[in-house]
Amino acid sequence: MIVRSFYEGTRRIYSMKRVVVIEDQTAVREMLAEFIRQIPGYEVAGAFGDGQEGLTRCLSIRPDIVILDVGLPGLNGIE
Repeated sequence: MIVRSFYEGTRRIYSMKRVVVIEDQTAVREMLAEFIRQIPGYEVAGAFGDGQEGLTRCLSIRPDIVILDVGLPGLNGIE
């Protein structure tokens, strides 16, 4: 009996994970976004400095992952 792996003879298809960064400190936000861009299979779908704007944009972008600062001004990360 020959056991074949699930992926043998087929092409593996990876979907890009869309990431949104919400961070009020510009340097930190840009560093996180650049770091994510270097990871294969991940793309930065948006980077925002305000909790309210981040929430509003996430509703339309519908990212797979959100990296969120808890201490945002206005609408914070916990809210």
